[in-house]
Amino acid sequence: MKIINKISLLLACALLAACSTSQPIRNMAANPVPSNLTEEQVANAIITAGISKSWVMRQEQPGLIRGQVNVRQHQAVINIPYSARDYSINYVSSVNLDDKGKGSIHRSYNRWVLGLNQAIQLELARAQSR
Repeated sequence: MKIINKISLLLACALLAACSTSQPIRNMAANPVPSNLTEEQVANAIITAGISKSWVMRQEQPGLIRGQVNVRQHQAVINIPYSARDYSINYVSSVNLDDKGKGSIHRSYNRWVLGLNQAIQLELARAQSR
């Protein structure tokens, strides 16, 4: 009987952990850019990719794009520093995504950033083939 209770307790703990919506904030550092692209082409690819994923993209200064996505009552803001060699996606702030300053956030944020990164890679590949 004790074994069944222990197994039940372990299963309950595992289920609770699986239901958690918080994950570590995922920044994406130094993603490589194809070698034959200019900084302007990289910026255009990032902006096009962001727009395709419903992000509002704004060139803050040369080498830095700020992205913002609004989904229902949720908002995420990122910075994307870039060059002709690489780009990064860095978390800036959020609203209603459970960021309490402890390095974790709602899992939707990471899903949105992963989707954006995939779209950027696709746009960079398209730019390279032109």
